[in-house]
Amino acid sequence: MAKTDPQPDVLVLGEHPSAYLCAALLRHKSKLRVIQATLPNESWPDRLVLINPELFSLHPLLETLKRKLELKSVYGVKFLADSADTASEHRGKNAMAYVGSYKAIRAAMLKIAEAEEVSLVVPRALEIHSVDDRGIELTLGKNRIHPKSLVLGGLPTEAQQKVLGLPDGWGPEVVHRYTFLKLSLSKFGDPGTRPIVPMSLNLHDTLCWGWLLPGDKCWQLAVEQPIETVSKLKPEDLLRHWVQTLILHGLLPKTPEVPIDQAESIDLPLTGALAQEGVASRTLLVGPAGGFYSATAEDIFPNCWSAVFAADAIKKALREVHLQDALQPYRQKWRTTLGDYLRGPQQNLRFLLPLVYRNQVMTSRLAEAILLGKQVVR
Repeated sequence: MAKTDPQPDVLVLGEHPSAYLCAALLRHKSKLRVIQATLPNESWPDRLVLINPELFSLHPLLETLKRKLELKSVYGVKFLADSADTASEHRGKNAMAYVGSYKAIRAAMLKIAEAEEVSLVVPRALEIHSVDDRGIELTLGKNRIHPKSLVLGGLPTEAQQKVLGLPDGWGPEVVHRYTFLKLSLSKFGDPGTRPIVPMSLNLHDTLCWGWLLPGDKCWQLAVEQPIETVSKLKPEDLLRHWVQTLILHGLLPKTPEVPIDQAESIDLPLTGALAQEGVASRTLLVGPAGGFYSATAEDIFPNCWSAVFAADAIKKALREVHLQDALQPYRQKWRTTLGDYLRGPQQNLRFLLPLVYRNQVMTSRLAEAILLGKQVVR
């Protein structure tokens, strides 16, 4: 970007799919100058993710996305207890959700941003200098720019967050460790044409969760636990216990041995958006930066939902005299809609678990709560 180029209206930072989507939406049917930039040293490992079908109806730009992705349809959930004789399942007539590759979804969102003629850059460095009544002063790579507003889909350094007035970090009450491992279909069996997701709600009697996601080309083992439990129960041990549970239920073979040592872990701020402010100095937080993960560790749909709200709020705010004040409806809107979705099932699971295994209605409602975000109590 040369010094004579017009200054951008909005800078979007981060390479999560929700960040690319927000940049595309800001450009869609508008003349806004939008730059989308990755954050230096930001890295998200590829993994399989559950996708709520509602993703494709969030905005017209997403309507054709389903046809462009390699997705595995999921028809329900099978809840497993640690003992081999206790399980229950809900199976729908039609696909209830999809499983896709995080990397492929991100690439598809990038193409949507390119089609909307977003200016895409991959800077080696980023420095945020100050915020004033005209915008945000920062250096992106070698260029000094002054966008009127900023969208954060990933977090810069602590010092840069402080300039923007962001909190120091996530509290331990919202951070969960997600540990996953991909397994070859040729070695561990094919999920078939109408698979359901095997899932534990109470691994090792700890209320930690486990999944076996059926992908188009592989299985993905995954466990999730509050960050505070990691020192007492190592993720590898939790994953090993989940493998043994699946073997007990006949859903994984005893051989070959699962390579637990190849597992990867990432920390996710589940329902983090409910625990902190989503509006900073001329800045909106979306996706991972805003903690828009559901209580059931869902990634793509809720994070992209936040991007839709953010793009709409910024487009309106840029037409107002006092931009900062005009950004406030962003928080109000997602809290009254997306907020309930993020909370997920509110019932005490220790009380609910016996009912799940004994009552088919409760099994079905909890499956729909996890895959579709519906309320258990209706």
